Amino acid sequence: MIEISGTTRIFFVIGWPVEQVKAPVLFNTYFKQHNIDARVIPLKVAPEAYTATVRTLMAIENVGGIFVSIPHKPMTVHSVDEVTPRAALASACNAVYKNADGQLIGDLIDGEGFVRALDRTCAIAPFDWINSRALVVGSGGVGCAIATALATRGIGEVALYDTRIEQAQSLRQRLQEAYREIKISIADPHAQGYDLIVNSTPLGMHAEDPLPLDLTGLSPNCIVADCGMKIEMTRLLTLAEQRGCRIQKGREMLIEQAPLYLELFGWPGVSSEQFRALGAL
Repeated sequence: MIEISGTTRIFFVIGWPVEQVKAPVLFNTYFKQHNIDARVIPLKVAPEAYTATVRTLMAIENVGGIFVSIPHKPMTVHSVDEVTPRAALASACNAVYKNADGQLIGDLIDGEGFVRALDRTCAIAPFDWINSRALVVGSGGVGCAIATALATRGIGEVALYDTRIEQAQSLRQRLQEAYREIKISIADPHAQGYDLIVNSTPLGMHAEDPLPLDLTGLSPNCIVADCGMKIEMTRLLTLAEQRGCRIQKGREMLIEQAPLYLELFGWPGVSSEQFRALGAL
């Protein structure tokens, strides 16, 4: 039984929907194991009520921060007082907290979590960053974060695809201005020719979902990642693994960014290994 009292520090996960989020299980297991008087609670909040909800919750004294889930990450940029440089570049946030002056700060750590997970995926056969081409499918909050993090790491090319063409074009322009030495392009949803493919769309949350891209020509040397966490082995990951590809599950991104959340929320120095050892996901 998880007890909550007047001294408990509360964190919220806000999404629409929110049934797919794994942060409450992961962090509440960690807090309980380490006797930390804190809890994570999911809230299902519609987009039109989101900004008011953030401002109201963060005005409460024992609320320590907010985990932001889909589709609210881009909207969070306009719901806080200040955003970090990486959040500004990606135009999205997935964490909200207060600074020493009481201002609401929005940060984006999805991307750093993703590339740390990729480092683990490539521990035996290192990823050739400078000579590699990545296709990021989806330019919402997660896609923006990952594309930004890949460019920051110095990958050779980041190709973007989204059915919302203007949104993808806007991301391409921001990244190209910030990283002039890296090729940032708009692409079709085809797997051929890429060394890394990332699905950052909601496709895959349900077993009957169509694939987010055409896998014709997919190289067995390609790494295929899916950011969804509702289904551990999505159809995309299953087919990629059958074709000999290394795969990266969505939970890996969450595990690797868990210490980053704790650092923002006041508990620095925790390693991802402590979360991996929990076996909570």
